[in-house]
Amino acid sequence: MGYQGLEELRENMPVIMRSKSKQLISLALVLLLAIGLVEPKQAARAETLTVRSAPLELNPDQPGQDRIGRLRYLGGLILAADGDVFGGYSGIVVDTDGAGLWAVSDVGHWLRLDFSRDAAGLPGGIAGARLLPLKDAKGRPIERKSLKDAEALRRLSDGTWLVSFERAHRLWLYGEPGGAAMTTLPVPASLAEQPDNGGVEAVAAWPNGDLLLFSEEKPAGLQASPGRTAAWLRRAGIWSDLAWPATDGFKPTDAAVLPNGDVVVLERYFTPLTGPKARLSRIVATTIQPDADLSPERLAEWARPVSVDNMEALDLRRAGDGSLWLYVMSDDNQSSFQRSLLMVFRLED
Repeated sequence: MGYQGLEELRENMPVIMRSKSKQLISLALVLLLAIGLVEPKQAARAETLTVRSAPLELNPDQPGQDRIGRLRYLGGLILAADGDVFGGYSGIVVDTDGAGLWAVSDVGHWLRLDFSRDAAGLPGGIAGARLLPLKDAKGRPIERKSLKDAEALRRLSDGTWLVSFERAHRLWLYGEPGGAAMTTLPVPASLAEQPDNGGVEAVAAWPNGDLLLFSEEKPAGLQASPGRTAAWLRRAGIWSDLAWPATDGFKPTDAAVLPNGDVVVLERYFTPLTGPKARLSRIVATTIQPDADLSPERLAEWARPVSVDNMEALDLRRAGDGSLWLYVMSDDNQSSFQRSLLMVFRLED
């Protein structure tokens, strides 16, 4: 989760609070949510909801801009809903045909979005939405913040759904969204040593069952890796340590495997003075080895005035024309200062 950008809402979205006292109150609430002293509401049962959407320009200051780095911006949406349950989305899985997506929220629920799409297959709006509670192994909605802080979501090749949690650091497997947790995946002992609110934010999953996890905060255990954060590789059922370069204040928040086995990593950055930034990098598959210092290749980095918020969720799909589309979604921390953004990029050669 963590506190991220104070992105201003656009004209067709709710107006942000402008008085200094209200800003301080809202900021304090976000911080209390982040450390778990205030419990946001969550979906206690399956329910439908109305999610509003508005088109998202890549750069409102330069309407013609459609490229950052090696990414071509295809389109995006600003998402919002009434009430105080919607928001906090930290992991997504996009349908293979692009018809919709599943997301997990770090306040303890699943979100299903069905898109209305344009002729190119891009999301043009929301045709339907529903919430389902995130449940424990006994089929009960998870109530405690320390247990329901879901941060990443992946659908594995056997059809099961993997959800990573921080605070109580663990990986749970589900048979279906909204169902009871099936089992806990064995993890390295060092995974439990992560800070409460700085755990496994990013999970990449290969079709053969291998996994790559990234910690947001825990220093790398490898002695030759100063200034790097921990990562773990599960290959053929055996875990090993890796190291991720924690550069320029960026922290990993999600990861996805490309068809050729390479891994794309999403990172976020925030300071009160500069606001939020986002970065996407690529790790060549052959360099992902046990005990390795990972060396990513930069794909794109963006900050204001380009549209950005607390970018936490990433998935990809191959479009009908064979191109690779990256879907990036932000966690709004259920804050009136932030937005739930969905951005779609095409990876350029």
